[in-house]
Amino acid sequence: MNAPARGSAPTAGWVAPKRGPLDHLRVLLAPPNDKDVLVPDEVVYYRAPKHVMSLLEPTVETFAVLVIVLAILVEPNYDGLSLGVLLFVLSLLVMVRYIRSREWGWGTAAVAMVVAYVMITNQIEPFVLVPGVGLWFLARLGLVTLRWYAYEVRYLTSRRIIETTGFFGLRVASMPVTRVTDLVLSHTAVGEIFKYGELRIESAGEDQALSRIRFLVEPGSFHRIAVRLATKPSKIEAKRFIDIDPNR
Repeated sequence: MNAPARGSAPTAGWVAPKRGPLDHLRVLLAPPNDKDVLVPDEVVYYRAPKHVMSLLEPTVETFAVLVIVLAILVEPNYDGLSLGVLLFVLSLLVMVRYIRSREWGWGTAAVAMVVAYVMITNQIEPFVLVPGVGLWFLARLGLVTLRWYAYEVRYLTSRRIIETTGFFGLRVASMPVTRVTDLVLSHTAVGEIFKYGELRIESAGEDQALSRIRFLVEPGSFHRIAVRLATKPSKIEAKRFIDIDPNR
């Protein structure tokens, strides 16, 4: 394994130069790098993207939508209980779960009301609107895949637990390791097979930027290093360093 990587952020007293148009474009579109995330003398012990299994849920949702779209457009005739009926029912159950799990803000609720009104009043032909819904879900799956491939990275450093995401902006959520009071590592049966886990974090404060880290690559190593840093923040051997190239 490589030696721990120190943060490449500028030293104290350094003043950032003015950004030009290309710099702003890089922040919007380029994957986050260490300069955007780390502070001076911050030692990195873990750097990895989400596990690929994080794409399973949006893929299943997209497949369910496409099944429903095809059923509406083609209007197949089913004789008795068939595989097509079963697939359609399962797709409806997936969509109900998707709708119930979403956070419905004002904008989302307004769009849903407009779509429902259009469908009920037949203001737009279903053959125009329904394929648009399928294309929207395909675009959503593409965006989720792009973020997983190049933009979502987790760090564990000598100072913080960090989760970053980007594309049209940069979001960095972090928690000082000194504030961590409890760590709960859990594996599902599927997680044991595909080598990923989930970490629940409790801290001394009530508001937590990171309380649940899902689809964690190398969860056992992450947990062991985090425990050592939280209970005895001393130098950890270089052989403990885990670096999985987020861009693969």
